[in-house]
Amino acid sequence: MKETIDRHAAAVRPQIPLLQRELCDRPVVFLDNASTTPKPRAVIDAVVGYYERSTANVHRGVHSLGEEATRLFDDARREVGALIGASPSEIVLVRGTTEAINFVANGLELGPDDEVVFPASEHHANWIPWRVHGKPVPVPIDEDGLPRWEQIESLITPKTRLVSIGHVSNVTGAIAPVEEVVRVARARGVPVLLDAAQSLSHIPIDVARLGVDFLAASSHKAFGPSGVGILWSKKEFLAKCPLYQVGGGMISLNNDIDVGGFVPRDAPFKFEAGTPAIEATIGFGAAVKWMRGIGMQAIREHDLAMSKYLFDGLAEIPGVRVLAKKLPPEKRIALATFVVDAPAMTQESVARALCDMFGVCVSAGFHCTHVLHARAHLPGTVRASPHLFNTTEEIDVLLEGVREIAS
Repeated sequence: MKETIDRHAAAVRPQIPLLQRELCDRPVVFLDNASTTPKPRAVIDAVVGYYERSTANVHRGVHSLGEEATRLFDDARREVGALIGASPSEIVLVRGTTEAINFVANGLELGPDDEVVFPASEHHANWIPWRVHGKPVPVPIDEDGLPRWEQIESLITPKTRLVSIGHVSNVTGAIAPVEEVVRVARARGVPVLLDAAQSLSHIPIDVARLGVDFLAASSHKAFGPSGVGILWSKKEFLAKCPLYQVGGGMISLNNDIDVGGFVPRDAPFKFEAGTPAIEATIGFGAAVKWMRGIGMQAIREHDLAMSKYLFDGLAEIPGVRVLAKKLPPEKRIALATFVVDAPAMTQESVARALCDMFGVCVSAGFHCTHVLHARAHLPGTVRASPHLFNTTEEIDVLLEGVREIAS
């Protein structure tokens, strides 16, 4: 287990400049990857390269710089498609997972009585849109925040328009039984949306095998820049989906635009009005290419070993409650959310102490899951979320810090 973790980490650590930082005279231990990931040199070089060598708008200029920028931009969409087993023509570029989910909520044209079924443990991005656009129907969760998946079939009614689930929980790290949920929903004629924000950089994904109808994801949690993400959808939905926003770049050049109307381009371009986040998209493509070069199976191998090492270590510390600690590694990613019973300290102050005393960066608070925390009677939690570059030595530093604070 230890050898597997450290072998994979050693291969990539020199490629991530942030890991050279020190905090409070200690090497930084970055364990906040569920919030955002540090960027490998390949991504930084791709973004800087666009600025230094290829700055131009895309799909517009006929000069060499415009052609270079367009090629890099289009290559990024193809890279992301290859990562999830999808055609580039099915991928709409958006600002991130939140916009992708709102895109679907808008595209389904939900009414106040249209029901959307989703776990009560979901991130606000996969909860609030359904409250605003339709009628939310949350799947109950247990005291650890794990959905009671066996109840989902009974919650689907003739009014259900969508089942929307997180592939991986940003609080428990639990992997959803996607194929089983799809089977249940499809038997009732209901489409399924998969929020892959936390899974895209951890787990091999094939949209055809999973059978989902929509997939939303962000770049910045997958080693890419912030400000760009994707909505993947089947072509049938994109063909009939109403326009989300309009403007330059989404008008068909084969038709005249008169005062009274216009003809939009085919998907995905009809949903991408205006100048896109060019450099962020190019960086996203570089991040995906970097991950694919490592291999998603290799990333998952590190993740499985890290999950066991992390949870075994936390289990040995008195005064620490770990959520969903009984989940086996194969049903989760290496993400641990816990409460430290430290007198006169909030979980936020625990996280601050870990940073100031040990150089460890973790999240603390509610992680945009207030409902989960309320139902689990938790006043906030600490979340440690390792990734491919983290070592067992770094986890030992975290455990040392938690042990000292808890004592």
